[in-house]
Amino acid sequence: MHIIVVANQKGGVGKTTVTINTAAALSRLGMSVLVLDLDPQANTSTTLGMRDPYEVKTTATNVFLDKDSHVSPWQETKEKDISLIYGHVSLTRVERDLPRLYLTAPGTVLRNKVAEMATGDFDFMVIDCPPSLSMLTANALVAADSLIVPMESGSKYSLDGYGDLEELIRDVKQGGGNPQLSLLGVICTRHDGRKNLCKAMRSVMEQRFGEKVFPVSISASVKIQEAEAAKKTIYEHDRQGTVAREFMELGRQILSRLKMSSKQDQSEAVNE
Repeated sequence: MHIIVVANQKGGVGKTTVTINTAAALSRLGMSVLVLDLDPQANTSTTLGMRDPYEVKTTATNVFLDKDSHVSPWQETKEKDISLIYGHVSLTRVERDLPRLYLTAPGTVLRNKVAEMATGDFDFMVIDCPPSLSMLTANALVAADSLIVPMESGSKYSLDGYGDLEELIRDVKQGGGNPQLSLLGVICTRHDGRKNLCKAMRSVMEQRFGEKVFPVSISASVKIQEAEAAKKTIYEHDRQGTVAREFMELGRQILSRLKMSSKQDQSEAVNE
């Protein structure tokens, strides 16, 4: 199972939207996906889940704070090949309680907990982080194989704060126990290729991150806003639309960067 973290300390860049719809795209490419919602707002959970987070017995908070292991703390979702470990407002306790419960290495708790889970049937875990460089985000980075950073092309403040995230990544790689963590890519969100600001900001991103910027951008679209308001993935709301196609292309580009082929492609190759 390959673990991808979606993180950016700046809020409002489409982080949760990227998590939800990237997972949905990967599932439509034949991949089995486990989504872990570490944002106390739990928007990922209310979109993908079939239950209210307050009705769920085992959430991400329990994964962190319970001394007992949770072998399969996930629930089914509206998407056939996506399972979910629910987020919950009680995740705000983790920041306070982890250092007390795990004195020696509070930053490695999630990695150890994931290792205890029966995740063998999943191809991917996709982790949605809160918009902060918190203990939750640090734990996600220590547990992860790779990182996707969403950045809004329509804002001149897109790169603000990335230096702090970069510093955290460096700390995780050098002394935090995960030297293999890599930046899988930067995804340009809320992009409007007709606007000079969007074009200029994408150019700045490409100068800063080079080939790490995914070739595809996610367009600014009212369909995304409608899907979010309706608590649906873009595929439930507008599966033939532009943004749905963009997320599908993002899914393919992720697989390509990881040198993986979709199970759809594998099936077609066998049938040939």
